[in-house]
Amino acid sequence: MSAPGIVLVARGDDDPAVRASFDVVIGHLTSLRPDLKVGLGLLNSNTPTVHEAVTSLAATGIEEIAMVPMDLVSATDHSPVLGHARDEVEAAHPGLSIVIARPIGPDIDLLNVLDAKLRDALHRANAVEVDALVLACPDGGDMRGSSLLARRARQWGAHHRLPVQLAQNDITGRATAIAINALRSQGRRNIAVGSLFLTSGPVFRVHQQTAIRAGALAVTSPITEDPRVTELILARYAFAAMRLLDIDPHEDGT
Repeated sequence: MSAPGIVLVARGDDDPAVRASFDVVIGHLTSLRPDLKVGLGLLNSNTPTVHEAVTSLAATGIEEIAMVPMDLVSATDHSPVLGHARDEVEAAHPGLSIVIARPIGPDIDLLNVLDAKLRDALHRANAVEVDALVLACPDGGDMRGSSLLARRARQWGAHHRLPVQLAQNDITGRATAIAINALRSQGRRNIAVGSLFLTSGPVFRVHQQTAIRAGALAVTSPITEDPRVTELILARYAFAAMRLLDIDPHEDGT
């Protein structure tokens, strides 16, 4: 039997830059694991939907699929929208075994990714001094994810010996501005922002613009294309694929 297929599940966004980022990730995955069939399913979007991604893999003869939520702010729980999409797909393809993996989540390895991005951003800005940091990300994570994000902010601050403010953003980007202003009230002037965002979707773009307006010295780019993100995806996939061997293969891999 072939290896289970993998469907990356992300928030829906029709922006070409977002799709291009996920295409890079899929390229990394197929390069590392040429035996894997990989699909992309977008939530709250017209195409490609989760149903379309699964149907495409099923047409190649795949009988088992692990869905990996491309979610950096949830540690254990996946979106109810994804659960509903999985149920619909199972009803349409009763011969498939489908499991939902644990989200990527705020893994500690992502701090190393942020450090590399931060160095690049500071270099582009010709910045020589930083006296505070903001760790910015989308909102909407689960309770465990929120707890881990707060811990990551403390760990990042301890590593750089700098104060760090956590900013969990909605579409307004207000959290980033509030975090920068809080640091300025403490006398910090050279503030850099690390962006724990997968792609340059609408929430990221507003966050970036807000950070620049608030006077951030540098703002890092999204992290999707870093190879370490691909490695985390494969780790989540591998754990979920093992659960397909269980008696109840449709139980969530959380």
